[in-house]
Amino acid sequence: MAEPKKDYLSSLASEIEKKPDSFKEEKVERIVKPKRSLDPKIMIGLAAAVIVALIGVYFLFFAPKIKVENFVGKTTNDVGIWAKENGIDTKNIVMNQVYSMEYDADQIISQNRKEGSKVKKNSTLIFEVSKGADPDEKIDFPDIKNMTLDEINDWISTNKLSKVKVNTVYSETVEKDQVISFDLKSVNENNFTRGTNLTISVSKGPQPAGEVTVEDFVKKEVSSAETWAKSKKIELEIVEVYHDTINTGLVVSQSVESGKTMKQGDTLTLTVSKGKAVKVPQLVGYTKDQLEAWAANKENAVSIVKKEVYSDAPAGSVISQSIKGGSQVDSGTVLELTISLYMPQLQTNSREWYGKDYLALNAWVDDVNYRGASITAGAWDGEECSDEYPTAGQIISYHCMANDGSDLPHGCDRPLPLNAKIGYKKSTGGCTPKVEEPKEVQIGLTPLGSEEAMKNFCDTNKLACSFKYSETTEASKEGTIVVTKNGTAVDPNTKVKAGEALDIEVFYNPNKLNTPEENPDKTDGTQNTNAGNTPSE
Repeated sequence: MAEPKKDYLSSLASEIEKKPDSFKEEKVERIVKPKRSLDPKIMIGLAAAVIVALIGVYFLFFAPKIKVENFVGKTTNDVGIWAKENGIDTKNIVMNQVYSMEYDADQIISQNRKEGSKVKKNSTLIFEVSKGADPDEKIDFPDIKNMTLDEINDWISTNKLSKVKVNTVYSETVEKDQVISFDLKSVNENNFTRGTNLTISVSKGPQPAGEVTVEDFVKKEVSSAETWAKSKKIELEIVEVYHDTINTGLVVSQSVESGKTMKQGDTLTLTVSKGKAVKVPQLVGYTKDQLEAWAANKENAVSIVKKEVYSDAPAGSVISQSIKGGSQVDSGTVLELTISLYMPQLQTNSREWYGKDYLALNAWVDDVNYRGASITAGAWDGEECSDEYPTAGQIISYHCMANDGSDLPHGCDRPLPLNAKIGYKKSTGGCTPKVEEPKEVQIGLTPLGSEEAMKNFCDTNKLACSFKYSETTEASKEGTIVVTKNGTAVDPNTKVKAGEALDIEVFYNPNKLNTPEENPDKTDGTQNTNAGNTPSE
């Protein structure tokens, strides 16, 4: 066996040698490179680097960078300086002013951003700012005549009485630090409030010896006079007045002329300018155009607050004002004006309220009454059913009357008197009962699974079902049913409603009737309910 194999191999080798080089067979070997797997430590390092980079981008470009300071106890000016330094638009800063006994006027009480939190330049910052103590709060008036200077100062400090001035003067009859007199101006002790002007004169004891030559303070800052008076032991009394030509804070006149002498401890009265006064005229009766022209004048620099009410005065005219006509006030003083809206108008077309809910009309009445009217409305015309307005509560009809109950000659078409009455009739619902449409139901899988389930479905939903029985010897078709509607086969997704007709064809095997055995389960999971029974026509 070995020799033939050797001869064959030798002949094959000689044949290969005879072939040209171009016909030599090439041997192809697949080089399989080993798969490289990444080191888990490298993967973790790369992921950490990506996270750090993302955090850096967020804090560099998107994260809020402005750190909020604690402004509680500081002033609004401090907030403004901080906002300017950090490029925050003051339009985004909201200052809500409230009265406070704890904080002085213009001090910050609270802030919506905590100290140390970071915000963006366009973030909204809300501060609660003190307006100081409420000037209108009533304060118990003590027995000042029997109080010492320390007790008076303590009473002033405790109650934050900014309008109480204590003048210390020399007295030969009243002991030092005892009250000489007090002046409540035009208010009595029972009506004393925090904003009441009160001047108390307290004794400094006997007047010391010494004379002082008075300097000229006219048209100078009052502060220079205060410095002089303190150094010369002269008491100052400041009286503020309006002045058309001398600027605010400058001395208009002095009680002792310059060059003359006065004793130390005496009082020098300085009249100081409050600037040019705003003269408020009698504005009641002004028309809308007249009021706008007066307010546009720069010399009338008051803050006007308007309240609009219904009245028989022309629309836009001034009915009342909070500052008496002819008064002089500081620039920026709040002037409250009551403006006429004229009389309320119920409608702009003759059927505006037909079909609307009567509660909407009652709400309209409440609104106009809040603004000065005294209109009443009610279902005085009764209530009844209505096919035109079938929703209960809809207005069927209405009419407008004078206060005595008589119908207005122009009905509801023109502005109503301030004490008018509106009677309406409201619907209790439709008169004709609604015929409800039969509800649609989906056939589903169960009725299509057996004859009995289909019959129950037809009975429950009041369907006109016609059953037909067909013979079959196909095992897969035994016990199945086919439902058609208007000649078209239906599936479980088909919807039907009461009164509709369905044709049901039931397939059965006649060879298996009247036998005790039941048909085997169908391939679709249902069972032939006709097994062992004769189908009824």
